[in-house]
Amino acid sequence: MMQNNTIPSEISWLSFNSCILDEANDNSNPLYERIKFLAIHSSNLDEFFRVKIKKLLVRNSEESTILLNQILSEVNLQQNKFGIIWKDKIVPELAENKIVYYENQEIIKAHVSEIEYYFKSIILSFIQVVYITEKPAKPYFLNNRGLYLLVKLKDDAGNFNYAYLNIPSDKIDRYKQLQSQEDTNYIISIDSIIKKCLSLIFPFEQVISCYAIKLNRDENYKISDETSGDLIAKIEAKIEERKSGSSTRFLYDFTMESETVLVCKKAFRLHDNEMIKGGSHHNLFDLFKFPNPLKPKLQGQNYPSLRHLPFENNTSIFDIIDKQNQLIHFPYQSYHYVLQFFNQAAIHKKVTEIKITLYRISSQSLIANALISAAKNGKKVTVFVEVKARFDEDNNLFWSKEMKKAGIKIIYSIPNLKVHAKVALVTMKNEEGKNKFYSYLSTGNFNESTASIYSDFGFFTSEKKYTIDLKKVFGFLKTKEKTTTIKNLLVAGFNMKDKLIELIENEITNKRAGKEAGIFLKVNGVDEKMIISKLIEASQAGVEVTLLVRGICTLLPGIKNSTENIKVYRIVDIFLEHARIYKFLNAGKQKIYLSSADMLSRNLNRRIEVAFPIKDENHVDEINAIIRLQLEDNTKKRTINTKGFNDTITINANGPRRAQTEIYNWIAQNNKV
Repeated sequence: MMQNNTIPSEISWLSFNSCILDEANDNSNPLYERIKFLAIHSSNLDEFFRVKIKKLLVRNSEESTILLNQILSEVNLQQNKFGIIWKDKIVPELAENKIVYYENQEIIKAHVSEIEYYFKSIILSFIQVVYITEKPAKPYFLNNRGLYLLVKLKDDAGNFNYAYLNIPSDKIDRYKQLQSQEDTNYIISIDSIIKKCLSLIFPFEQVISCYAIKLNRDENYKISDETSGDLIAKIEAKIEERKSGSSTRFLYDFTMESETVLVCKKAFRLHDNEMIKGGSHHNLFDLFKFPNPLKPKLQGQNYPSLRHLPFENNTSIFDIIDKQNQLIHFPYQSYHYVLQFFNQAAIHKKVTEIKITLYRISSQSLIANALISAAKNGKKVTVFVEVKARFDEDNNLFWSKEMKKAGIKIIYSIPNLKVHAKVALVTMKNEEGKNKFYSYLSTGNFNESTASIYSDFGFFTSEKKYTIDLKKVFGFLKTKEKTTTIKNLLVAGFNMKDKLIELIENEITNKRAGKEAGIFLKVNGVDEKMIISKLIEASQAGVEVTLLVRGICTLLPGIKNSTENIKVYRIVDIFLEHARIYKFLNAGKQKIYLSSADMLSRNLNRRIEVAFPIKDENHVDEINAIIRLQLEDNTKKRTINTKGFNDTITINANGPRRAQTEIYNWIAQNNKV
């Protein structure tokens, strides 16, 4: 049954990335928003080949070969669409706005000397040339994600040879804005500058051809034994290994002739299924920094962060939390209040202790600095740092060392588990000298940088039903012993999966008894087999199941006698939908949880996650309003069909509805003390 109702996670993920391209192709989006979506698509696809593809390359089975071919076919379609959007829509529209992007056209005379000067004085200092010979002194090596040009040369004797050289986009900006001419602006990539100046690199040889190449390497490491030895040293070693991991994708210019392709294959020791045709420029996630000489023109609408009025006074934030639980919705509301929570805790004379879990934090983290200040102010500070957070290991190790220097107690990763929960607990002495606790629980990371673009919830409370359970979670992180039961929170590794199954079963029971029943899950991914099985069972019992899934969803909706009562949607818009909401109608007494956990196997089986119940009537109303607005969206919400792909968006007769804009307006109108 499961096979008939599911698709491979890789195909579902590519379906999500296709939505990003759709946004880049949507003329209703401002020009530079569409350029940003191209950058997001490129970045996503790059990570896909660094993390998800190697297992299929090494498996020698018919099933994996079929899936790999299916993946590469879809990737090729998306890359072709990407190129069409860029060349046929974005570049001409830039030109219409008097922004000329030099790519293959002739450089006007006024810019020739400027380009040569920039090349000789700046770019050339970073260029390294490697000649390809029959018997190299050592194996040729391309840096992971590095950009290169493969050049075919002819010497005076008529002999052909090859060389490759780096494009130093890791050292200098990828795009250079040139001097404007009259009322026209000009932009060029350093790739194009280097191509124009190849004769200065090879003065004694004739350049026959020049092609862009790039290599992705496998970065999805696994530590075989996390229970013995120095885990931090093992992680640091694995980070270093990433730089020389096995190849997963070799991108080369689709115009490259077959002879040169074979030269690359031999020189870089590649397999046929790793070699993928691409364009003349790679690493287009650099488009995030594509210059806009007309800024703020051509940019997206600005949504300044809204105030949360209860916190907008001179009263201690802890006194405000004592009066009522507080719910913040980022980025619609300012992340400043989270920083305020930690900053006030760091200096509050009655605060004695702060505990927090850190999964991904900003490279210039204000929260880490607040914790350091707290420690220097005599507070006891304990920080659990997840040093296995993929691609953030270096940053997390750096901050853990900085915090440790300040006297903060650092607890590192738990063997064979990741701590993905986003929680904090502040202890202070009340008037009677007894401990009083304040909890912060969130769906998103303690990261003020991503909080400006990730849609998440943050919840502040001093209620015991939250703080007692949260104390137990931190107790486990310290001792690694599950000595107590969790009653009110759902905690993966303790009770979350079992409780979710129980909640789904309860809806099935209610439906069969003729009571109100329904399930709504807003998450970033769905692939956990037991959860999927229960959702199918709920559908077969007649329970209406609505899933709002940003990324991977291996469950196929709308299949007769199986998932016909399941609907799956995704929203792709200017903010990244990141919040997790679980809602169960529960015979008219609805239960709502906010959570850090997706319905993915890794979240429910191999991580510590926290979901927290929302009981306050005003908060329940807010979350229900947000759910309603998202389900009514008809411009950015996609319906996932029975094959797992996105149906075309259709705007109904009542006109366009855009959830993120309407949520912003709803919060602005309902923001009350």
